[in-house]
Amino acid sequence: MGLQNSSEQRPLEGFRVVELAQMIAGPSAALLLADYGADVLKLEPPSGDMCRKLRSAAAVSLAESPVFVGYNRGKRIAQLDIRTEAGREQVLRLIEEADVFIESARPGVMERLGLGADTLLARNPRLVYASVSGFGRGEIGAKLGGVDMIVQAESGMMSTTGFPEQPATKVGFTVVDAACGHALCHGILASLLRRERTGRGEVVRVSLYDVALHLQTGPIVEYLMTGVQPERSGNSAPLSAPADSFRCADGEVVVSAYIDAHWKKFVSLIEAPELLEDPRFLTGPLKVINRVALTAAIENKLAARGATEWATLLQAHGLLAGLVKDYAAVTTDGLTQEVGAIQSMAGEFGVRNPIVLEKTVSPRMQTRKELSGPDALAGFSKTEQRYAS
Repeated sequence: MGLQNSSEQRPLEGFRVVELAQMIAGPSAALLLADYGADVLKLEPPSGDMCRKLRSAAAVSLAESPVFVGYNRGKRIAQLDIRTEAGREQVLRLIEEADVFIESARPGVMERLGLGADTLLARNPRLVYASVSGFGRGEIGAKLGGVDMIVQAESGMMSTTGFPEQPATKVGFTVVDAACGHALCHGILASLLRRERTGRGEVVRVSLYDVALHLQTGPIVEYLMTGVQPERSGNSAPLSAPADSFRCADGEVVVSAYIDAHWKKFVSLIEAPELLEDPRFLTGPLKVINRVALTAAIENKLAARGATEWATLLQAHGLLAGLVKDYAAVTTDGLTQEVGAIQSMAGEFGVRNPIVLEKTVSPRMQTRKELSGPDALAGFSKTEQRYAS
């Protein structure tokens, strides 16, 4: 087990991961490890990962859940019923060969099944046992079930999201789940590095709640220092102005021009030099306080041209500006193609690992392998012969 020295190998080539996680956070961490070269064996219950059932109205007729496809590429997948003694014994056998074990059961479930961290590390002292939960394992959190939307609400995230005078709003995608996958991956990688130095395994625990709070470090620290609840500010950057989406002749352009040099160049380009002398906008704090008036003055000038024309002009002069794009525009955008973010193989799609390692082999997309038959749970030995592509 472990990494063999070779500049041609991906960073985690030779590392073995057993994933007993469902939905997004745990599988997302395993996906990142697979991108780095780890051999990930995902064990699903007989009914399948609950994520397989997630479909929007647009995806109802698809044979597979796009969310499941996106977060489970590059893995070998087999079914195993850990509620049975035979299933649990199979997990213990697999653990003997594994470097990492990932689970997402509610606190206490794995211990009751005989698959808790202490049991598995006793079986394999070099194992990194990674666990993700909704609200942690404390007296309060262990009793609570948590999914992304509930955690957004309980963590205060929804209270700061949306427009003034409108109800609190969740982020438009499962941001806490996705971020939790990255956090869990960081913990696993740190533990593997520690193991290479000490020979000892580790237990990594991450909760959606912890991650949600950490994502809000800025506004939470501000609240602790001021005692003032941050107001919902819509598309505006709450700490600076102008930094907002502005209506143009045919759509919206997003502009961030609060730095003094940018502000002066911006008002020149939109032909509004009078804003420089307006007493309401003389300083950064004044611009924030008088944001409504500032936005109205800016949009009055931007109404003369279309959003694309404004974005092109502002970008050409070194200002920070962009368009509000939907996925049709994003997935076909030249920039998206330039960075190679969208990947496809054998009819499946994915978004590539965002980390670029310039001096090693880049993470590459691989499809998943659905396993069945006598070799489905044969373990990791002789993987190349048993599961050759």
